[in-house]
Amino acid sequence: MANSGPRSEVFTTVLVNDQGAVADWPAHWERLVDHAKRLRIDLPSETPRITAEDGQSGWRLARISCSATEAAWHVQQRPLSYRDEAIDGVTVPAPRWNERTNGTKHGDWAAYQAAAETAVEAGCDVALLVHDFAIVDADRGTPMVLDEDGTVWIAPPSDGGVAGVTTGVLEALLPGAGLPVIKGRLNERTVARCAELIVVGTGMGVCRINGLDGENVGHSDLLSTTCQRLMAQHFTEEDTWSVVGPHDV
Repeated sequence: MANSGPRSEVFTTVLVNDQGAVADWPAHWERLVDHAKRLRIDLPSETPRITAEDGQSGWRLARISCSATEAAWHVQQRPLSYRDEAIDGVTVPAPRWNERTNGTKHGDWAAYQAAAETAVEAGCDVALLVHDFAIVDADRGTPMVLDEDGTVWIAPPSDGGVAGVTTGVLEALLPGAGLPVIKGRLNERTVARCAELIVVGTGMGVCRINGLDGENVGHSDLLSTTCQRLMAQHFTEEDTWSVVGPHDV
């Protein structure tokens, strides 16, 4: 896997169903194009080809990448691990590059991988990334906080986290379910008083954080159960899925 600085590679990770169709491909493609532009990486003229692999059963993840030195797509599929579960987390310092690079899916991803390993070493499932006393991202998803007043808080893009595709879907759907969404800093006070803390992502789905750094978090499951219901419905809709191959966007 490329690791020669952030401008060595751009990537996205998509959800693939049994038939080889990709969930939310237009959003992934739009983000991939934007991140490639920010990283000054030229993408191939054709889109990648994603198909069901021989012997594949169940949904999988596919990592789609393009390096700065080779105008070609690389697709690596792998099974899902945990998904839509209650998990535990730890906090670690957020990696920082520069304003143009922060928040992109780039080639210098080792810091995110190290954060995930730190969580595993602590007997946990996810690392929440902290910068300037606020949670800005997670190692493989986006943190979301349900405040006591019923509002949902997501860190703003200016904090440097990756704009998640699953987060975008939920951000559009949650107000209709009675949970308005606010972009704001997830500082210590906001998290300490929260009703619920979750992390959402393409691979992990919607996971409730039971404990963070050994301390219990929240007392509600309203946000996690609502998001899981909304995503389950989203995945039943035909428009969610795309067959991805050359010239498909």
